[in-house]
Amino acid sequence: MIRKSTLIVVLAAAMLFVGTSCDTLVTLDKPNVSTEAVSTGATLRLTWTAITDAKSYEITTDDSTHTTTSTSFDVSYPTGTIEVRAVNGSDKSDPAMIDCKVVETSSLVLYGITDADPNDPSGLAFTASGSATGLSLDDANKASIDFVCDDAQASVTPVGLINAGDYGWTQNNKVNTLMDAGTTDFDAFELAASTGYTTQLTTGTNGVYAIWLSSSTTWTTSDHFAKAKIISVEQPSGTYYKVTLRLAYQTIGGLRWLVN
Repeated sequence: MIRKSTLIVVLAAAMLFVGTSCDTLVTLDKPNVSTEAVSTGATLRLTWTAITDAKSYEITTDDSTHTTTSTSFDVSYPTGTIEVRAVNGSDKSDPAMIDCKVVETSSLVLYGITDADPNDPSGLAFTASGSATGLSLDDANKASIDFVCDDAQASVTPVGLINAGDYGWTQNNKVNTLMDAGTTDFDAFELAASTGYTTQLTTGTNGVYAIWLSSSTTWTTSDHFAKAKIISVEQPSGTYYKVTLRLAYQTIGGLRWLVN
């Protein structure tokens, strides 16, 4: 026969077990994170809707982990990936993943405009997905071209890149600019500057250049940033120039981060 006192102890232990189990079974939804470049593209602002039962949120970058009770967070340094999790004690949601890495084109050949073959690509264009492509200077391509590989203008002697909008084409009014990054290390160059750009620049072998793609002279979140490395500069026939580039493009509008 079970004593009354023993039964009470058993029931109390069972209730404690049930209560403890319920406290630890927390299911947290994954945050739905929106991103926006701020501080003229130096910072990426993350925002999300509050998650039911979340006590805080964990933001993980390539190098650090941050905690906040807010539903927004600014990452103010370049990183390739960001993860955002809802947190309640030891319970964490699946991560919302933000890919901040650039889209790379490992090799692209352009020909100076003195090349006699009109079908050879002298125009550099970035697609919406971030890849770089070479285009001839045919009228049908002029609206898409971002820069022209020019070996005729004195401003870029002997060869350089010139904003397509500088040529006065009716199809193109872009205000794309570039600047010398001051390094030959393409991979280590991870943050484009906010000033110091020009629409026409001589480009030399091993040089690394920041690229600002825009339709105006002021920064907006519609702009895009990229980087280029000049792999080689050749003169195949002893006259026109042939330039081989490595390029990388940031798909997040307005963001100056250029992490591979």
